[in-house]
Amino acid sequence: MQTLNPYLAPILDELDDFLNCFSLSNEYQIIKHLQVKKIPPFEHFTLANSKDLFSAHFLCMHALYHLKRQYQRGQKFTLSIQSVRVERIVTNMPIVINDKSQSVLETVDPLENYYLDTKHYFVTQADEINGLLKSFWQKYAAQDQKQEALAVLELPIDADAKMIKTQYLRLAQKHHPDKGGCADMFTRIRQAKVVLDKI
Repeated sequence: MQTLNPYLAPILDELDDFLNCFSLSNEYQIIKHLQVKKIPPFEHFTLANSKDLFSAHFLCMHALYHLKRQYQRGQKFTLSIQSVRVERIVTNMPIVINDKSQSVLETVDPLENYYLDTKHYFVTQADEINGLLKSFWQKYAAQDQKQEALAVLELPIDADAKMIKTQYLRLAQKHHPDKGGCADMFTRIRQAKVVLDKI
């Protein structure tokens, strides 16, 4: 069975040192740091190559989730792992577990389960990787479009469907060309509503 264990200890040591200096970071900064420090196998990854990019991403996330578990056992830190944010947080109070009841409330994190299963590192093929990258960029572009559309409608990022509809109707009426409004602005408002309806 293939394993990532030979790589894991040096990566975890370097991540711990890195997060000691930069408690708030992101995956890209971490991968670049591991490459600069020539931590195997990161020094061999070419991030312009989709297979290497996936391997670097997977191995980075795999190590971060292992470090998160290590921190949980030590109870000195917690590690928050989000898509564009990795943060090491000092734990103020240790978690006391009653010996009779080992069932502490646990939430299942499907991402953690995915990244801790090393088979994904070894069996994911180029066409799957390209599909994942395409899906990521489509979602990324959709988020950009959503933010632009909300800005046109003068709405906050957490606006719900009801707020969007109400604001759209208000602005459409205000900027309707038949009521002396700006045709370009009216078109932008309508396009923003279409984008938000799709998302």
